[in-house]
Amino acid sequence: MKLKNFLKKAICSVPIVVVRSILLLCIYLSLGLVARAATQQRKITVSGIVTDSSGEPVIGASITEKGTSNGTISDVKGHFGISVSSTAILQISFIGYRTEEVTASPAKTSLKVILRENSEQLEEVVVVGYGVQKKANLTGSVASVNFKDVNTMPVANTTNMLQGRLPGVVLTNNGAQAGKDTPEIRIRGVGTLSGNNDPMVLIDGVEASVAQIAQIPAGDIDNVSVLKDAASASIYGVRAANGVILITTKRGMESKPAISYSGSIALQEATVLPDYVGSYDWAKMYNDAQGTDFYTPEMLQKIQDGSDPDHFANTDWARELFHTAAMHQHHLSVSGGGKDTHYMISTSYFNQSGILKETGYERFNFRSNVDAKLGIVKIGLNLAGSKEKTDAPVKNITGDGLMRALTWYTRPTVPVKYSNGHWGCVDGTSISQTVFKNPVEELYQGKKDDYSYHFDGNVFAEVDIWKGLKFRSSLAYKFFMNDVSTFVPKDMRVYDADGNVLNTMGTNSVNDYHYLSTTYTNENILTYNVRIGKHEIAALLGHSVQAWREDLTNAYKENLSTDNLYELDAATANPNATGSAAEYALQSFFGRVNYNYDNRYLFEFNIRRDGSSRMPKANRYANFPSFSAAWVLTNESFMQNVEPLTSFKLRGSWGKLGNQEIGNYSYAPTMAAKYNYYFGNQKVIGMADNIVANDKIKWETTTITDVGFDASFWKGRISITFDWYNKLTSDILLKLAMPYTYIGFLDAPLQNAGKVQNRGWELSANYFDHKGDFSWNVGFNLSSVRNKIVDDSGGIDQKWETTINREGYPIGAYYGLKAIGIYRTEADLNRTNSKGEVIKQDGTMPALGDIMYEDTDDSGNVTSDDRVIIGNPFPKMSYSFNLGFSWKGIDVSTFWQGVAGIYRYNWSQATISNGGNMTTEWLDRWSEGNPNGSMPRLGNTENEVYSSFWLKKSDYLRLKNMEIGYTFPAHWLKGIGVQNVRFYVAGTNLLTFTPLKNYDPEKSSGDMRNDVHPNTRTYSFGVNVKF
Repeated sequence: MKLKNFLKKAICSVPIVVVRSILLLCIYLSLGLVARAATQQRKITVSGIVTDSSGEPVIGASITEKGTSNGTISDVKGHFGISVSSTAILQISFIGYRTEEVTASPAKTSLKVILRENSEQLEEVVVVGYGVQKKANLTGSVASVNFKDVNTMPVANTTNMLQGRLPGVVLTNNGAQAGKDTPEIRIRGVGTLSGNNDPMVLIDGVEASVAQIAQIPAGDIDNVSVLKDAASASIYGVRAANGVILITTKRGMESKPAISYSGSIALQEATVLPDYVGSYDWAKMYNDAQGTDFYTPEMLQKIQDGSDPDHFANTDWARELFHTAAMHQHHLSVSGGGKDTHYMISTSYFNQSGILKETGYERFNFRSNVDAKLGIVKIGLNLAGSKEKTDAPVKNITGDGLMRALTWYTRPTVPVKYSNGHWGCVDGTSISQTVFKNPVEELYQGKKDDYSYHFDGNVFAEVDIWKGLKFRSSLAYKFFMNDVSTFVPKDMRVYDADGNVLNTMGTNSVNDYHYLSTTYTNENILTYNVRIGKHEIAALLGHSVQAWREDLTNAYKENLSTDNLYELDAATANPNATGSAAEYALQSFFGRVNYNYDNRYLFEFNIRRDGSSRMPKANRYANFPSFSAAWVLTNESFMQNVEPLTSFKLRGSWGKLGNQEIGNYSYAPTMAAKYNYYFGNQKVIGMADNIVANDKIKWETTTITDVGFDASFWKGRISITFDWYNKLTSDILLKLAMPYTYIGFLDAPLQNAGKVQNRGWELSANYFDHKGDFSWNVGFNLSSVRNKIVDDSGGIDQKWETTINREGYPIGAYYGLKAIGIYRTEADLNRTNSKGEVIKQDGTMPALGDIMYEDTDDSGNVTSDDRVIIGNPFPKMSYSFNLGFSWKGIDVSTFWQGVAGIYRYNWSQATISNGGNMTTEWLDRWSEGNPNGSMPRLGNTENEVYSSFWLKKSDYLRLKNMEIGYTFPAHWLKGIGVQNVRFYVAGTNLLTFTPLKNYDPEKSSGDMRNDVHPNTRTYSFGVNVKF
């Protein structure tokens, strides 16, 4: 019954037009398939032999009738026999060889097929900065993902499709709120202390943000490449210190028009919701924390028997906030072209109901990529845009919002609503309503309209000047606008279960926020490629200019005449308007030279000279060079025919990158009009210095050394890639402590004063093979990075409540008291320091059941001065592996991802001072009857101090994606005008293995109190159709 209600509720949340459209499509395809399957053709028997180019028989070659599941394999002598239709096309394939096609006929039933070695691996190209290169000729460290392998994953954010698939790239989900789930991406660690560690993102060569990846439909993406070392990324100079992500969208090709549709419907639920105790156990915990029977035996009895639900409820607040929700997406594209003109036009629609009630996200997209060749000139126009609507409550969700209310300010003894219809806020005790927040009520209070608009345009022209010499010029324009209107109603009257008013109404307000950013980019690139005998040279020269501007306005007013009007002019009190603007410009000159001798010795040199308005004139321009080389050993004569080795390449690189993400005016003495001055009795607004400037700052510089190899075995069935790197970021901009007499109340100026090292390695391996109609693949990625501040130039430690930056330790190291157990005996209570003094905690004697902390300074009193570094926020290892197989039209794939050696804070209150929910782990708390409990006693604030006790091992292995699909045989579809049909079911985050309880282990190091929206688990059904 529970499953029935679950499905009914989920399906009902999907618009009926979507269901009807998919059902009609399925009926149409089914009728066509049945009709086609009824058609029979005359059969003939074809036999033959399969050999390689040297005449040796190929054992186990696959011989398949094209467009069908009818097939066989060659025997130990290479012979085969198969019954096929009289007009069949036979496909003969084997791993490491090119697939051959032969047309059979009654007059051609005896065949001799020669398979030639497949050079596809050598010819495979990878997108790099300002172009493409053969994968075999790469000298830098570049990883890529072909999106045809992942684009059916049922995720709301396209970025999540990259998780675990690129060695050295760590993606962490920080919650999955509908429309707000932007994962954190880190490439080879965290390199700077100045704040922004996001990689550079380019979409079809135009710079974007990490957040914008989420707005690209997966069906539009062809390939994603990640440039990880300086050799591959230095061509982007000051924007590439944190790595570069290159996204290439699909384009048309010379073919007849092809119409493709893909759609899916998914159900979502939270991966993990806290297992909170019920009212009876919670009330007893509260009594323990207060040291008195606040909940009397009579009250406890009412809780147990449920006789008074208005005053003593049993509410599971997590289940009241979250529910199962539907998500559906649809993508339609048309592509094709002739000899000189190509086009790809697509549109998509995405609709997500959030698992948090009253949240959701809706997006419309379009894209048009068109190019045409007119003689020696090629012109093109890329257009893309989106409109987004995000539904969310007025109250924030993460941080000090609804999630904090759930964990700190609600308790199960209070109902969501009383039987009189008023929202719950107190139970039958005297606990004040001021320490209670009803998060379900907050979902429905006020109104928030959040709309975003994106537009990207790029026009380019390319001229073939003469053989090998090309000039390309492009002009790109980016537009982003975000409008948010927020209405907060009058504070609703708060009642108790008996109808008594507990507070009075407040004032309503309205706030209008408007943000606009525009970017113009012009690039001019000259390339030359020439081959002279065994020598191949490629050269590139370029110039780029970029201008960016943002404008922000905000207007606020109070006291609207009614809660039914949401406009500024309807308000009459406390008007407030603010506005600001910022801009920067970047000019760059860059070049690259590639040299290839006989496909054995490969060299590459890059140089970029960047000038940014964010730097003072004296240091505005800087140069960023890189060198790389590779040796293809298997192309040497002494390495020929070394079985089972197919290819082996050694690589090495060195280079420098920069970082311009330091703010727009850090070097300039800016002023602000926010200070009050008096002339007589008249107050006026005046201007004054806003920051202490430093006009001597210079670029942060990241130097990367990388060595690695690429190898393949058994004709490419097995491929391995390994990299070791050392990444050193120097001249990091920091705000070092300065005397008050010099800076007053202003922040200290930025100074170049730090170094950070990231040293690590990456390993990836893949294996694929087949036997007859059965094929399979296995692969894995492993990576490890060690982050360390190696020089802070004598600066004072940067300390926060739970983390610290200190030389010799990783950035953001966990910082707190070191817990060494729980006081369980009198001997524990009488422990002493080296002087024989009994150790106190904050000047008071601990009690049995309290957490025991190490007195690190040997003072005899544990205080905040005893805090030490207690953990590393970075995992020791990140890993993933994939397993998949296909048989005839059936395909199955699984993808697993995990981290090892990672710790996260999972702090919990021990005093229940605000009456918050408590998880079931507190059932095993210390008490006189349970002296060996795993949790401390309740009621002592010292047990809530951030310490290693709350730092939990958070390793996990997660089944990120599982998909089962079926592709109908092509000959079934010919009669209905359809080229290809595939149905599939898929799921994400289906299984998780972790020692952590009650919370999702996949979270950022900054989430100390589990105040972030949960991640989601999805189950989906989808279809791909190509006409």
